[in-house]
Amino acid sequence: MAEVPNLEKRLEALEERIARAAASQIEDADTGAAIEDGDDALSAVEWGLGMMLADLKELRAADLEKTAQLEEALRQSQMQARELEAALEVVENQRLSIAELSTPVLELWEDIVAMPIIGVVDSQRSAEITEKLLQTVSKRQSRFVILDITGVEIVDTKTADHLIRVARAAGLLGAVCLLSGVRPAVAQTLVEIGVDLSSIVTVATLRDALREGLRRMGRMRTVKVGAESEAAHDA
Repeated sequence: MAEVPNLEKRLEALEERIARAAASQIEDADTGAAIEDGDDALSAVEWGLGMMLADLKELRAADLEKTAQLEEALRQSQMQARELEAALEVVENQRLSIAELSTPVLELWEDIVAMPIIGVVDSQRSAEITEKLLQTVSKRQSRFVILDITGVEIVDTKTADHLIRVARAAGLLGAVCLLSGVRPAVAQTLVEIGVDLSSIVTVATLRDALREGLRRMGRMRTVKVGAESEAAHDA
């Protein structure tokens, strides 16, 4: 067998190149520049190792490029998610603002509050109205609640049912519910569909509702004063 020139040095170079490849430290010098010229037994190994390292370098470069693309795509997705979250927060704040403006609670008089209702009264809106109204009645100890539906275009059986439920809920807290703003067309529709609003005091306008509340408050105070006088007399 022919003697292999620089055997120890070349074996050390091969070992170093393999070790660096295993440690993912593939450099230009590892891919073929260090291949020894010749046709001895070690030349084929050196050439084969150089080709393998060249392929590994290409694969690694492609992998790094793909990883960079995935990281960029992930960054873009995260940025879009943050933008979407911020947009949803803005929409939610706007929804809450619109709900606040569309169902305001007004303190018209001592013990009398009014809620003008505008738009469609569906299940969700009814729940919002009920929650807000009950909080106000409980906080202010209101005796009368006026629901003004002048701004409600359509009142069907479902809408009427929601209004009745709101009135009953207010009644459980000791407040009398007055319904104002029932327009002739709405009243005719309610009669035609057979809606029973006998449990709610209905008046034509918000002004009439306020007058009715004040009238009833005066009656209540008269009854209260009379009861107190009788109690004092009996004592």
